[in-house]
Amino acid sequence: MKLRKLFAGVAAAATLLGGMAFGAATANAAETVVSDNAKFTFTATDTKQLTGRTLEAYKLADYVNYGGDSATYGVKTATTVTDVSAIKAALTAAGAEVPNNVTDYMQWALSNGKLDVDQPDANGAWANTSTSRKFVESLKTATDKLGNATEKTLKADQSGKSATVELPAGVYLFLDKDSTGTNVNATPTIAILVASGSIKGGVLTDPTAGATIQLKNQITAVTKLVNGKESTTASVGQTVTYTISSKLPQNTQYYTDYDYTYTDTPSAGQTVNVDSLKVTVDGVKDALTKDTDYTVTANKAGSFTVTIKKAVLDVNNGKAITLTYTAKVTEAEAAGDKAVTNKVVLSDKGAQAEDTTSITNAGFSFTKTDAQGDALQGATFTIAAKDSGATPAEPGSATATSAANGAVSFKGLADGTYTVTETAFPNGYQHTAAAFEVTIAGGKVTNIKGTDIFGLAGNATTDAGYSVKNVKNLSELPKTGAAGIAMFVALGVMLAGAAATVYAKSRRTNAALHA
Repeated sequence: MKLRKLFAGVAAAATLLGGMAFGAATANAAETVVSDNAKFTFTATDTKQLTGRTLEAYKLADYVNYGGDSATYGVKTATTVTDVSAIKAALTAAGAEVPNNVTDYMQWALSNGKLDVDQPDANGAWANTSTSRKFVESLKTATDKLGNATEKTLKADQSGKSATVELPAGVYLFLDKDSTGTNVNATPTIAILVASGSIKGGVLTDPTAGATIQLKNQITAVTKLVNGKESTTASVGQTVTYTISSKLPQNTQYYTDYDYTYTDTPSAGQTVNVDSLKVTVDGVKDALTKDTDYTVTANKAGSFTVTIKKAVLDVNNGKAITLTYTAKVTEAEAAGDKAVTNKVVLSDKGAQAEDTTSITNAGFSFTKTDAQGDALQGATFTIAAKDSGATPAEPGSATATSAANGAVSFKGLADGTYTVTETAFPNGYQHTAAAFEVTIAGGKVTNIKGTDIFGLAGNATTDAGYSVKNVKNLSELPKTGAAGIAMFVALGVMLAGAAATVYAKSRRTNAALHA
């Protein structure tokens, strides 16, 4: 027996609902609910969308077989629905005017094409103008009237982008059990309306044919950079700029509340200028306004949380958002390629993503000694960048004086090459200035090159055990190489000076005698 109205058209690969039309069979037709299973395959663009995802399936409509010489199928509201008023209310919310004489709401809705195919836009957003979207958004608030849900945990196939579950053939409402935010891989999926079955010649011929559905959620991702890089180098006193980027979530309008927050945790060694925070959305001319569009909350240990308000999310679905702020590097003790770090955690309706930046910083030490290797106190050194490629130390930390044990230290230096020059000398010692170049890379000393002509500073590949000498008299200077030549030049200069002095005095004496 043929139905008076058959399927008018179906999107089998999507929701299988567009233009679906059923009619009632004759009163004396024997009907049997189709209990055989159908396969429902959920697809995703990223494995994380499926990972750990559990769906709750509420059956809204049964397929029935009216028997006869050849199987003829129809549809009825599922017997598991405990209060059909929820179906009627959802249809009304979708804009349908349900006649008072309707006895089976799902049959009427599908027979009259009241539920359209819900399709996303190019950015993956599901418009709330769809009648089926409005229908399921109403139904998801009345699940207590839909009977017991069947839970199905999605298990991805080898591709990682598809998961299949089996349920008795029919029309289902799928809700994400993790909608309260317990899956850290991806956001919850919004409600999905799906029907199994296939059509041939306008007739439902196989109610158990599988349906393929795009999972309506998204992965959460965030990127953080410092001075435009994942890692940079900076000296104490320098100001760096942090940039946080992400993509605002889709479909936030289908939630009463939606948490979208950035929790930023800077390590010790930096002072964040929270007042410099600027939040911009792609395509929006003006920056967002603090307290109106977002809030900033101070947490313990210097971290802070930026919360984007739902009103902003709802009108900017899928747009790029950027947060920028500055911080001053203050840590002089930490050293290495991760001396100063900063981590951001983006929480997106329970899903999380994080990214970390690092700032390379270093220090080095050496010992000031006399010619015999004994420690000297009171020698002062200055440090400066050799060229524009290196960052100088913070003003005020560019000089250091040797302690009682001869130790001299410079801290909080960015990668680069620096010149170190002796500028003040211990009492009783020659004013022969030691000088050397030190190269810092990756937060550690990689090369030291002595540059003074007296040979008071040598060469090394590390500052461990490195020392710089001073002498009481020129005879203590090295006797070979450039240092030896320098000594003799210095002696020659001294002797020449002495000879000139003696000659001048002699001339004055001779002149006096002949006056």
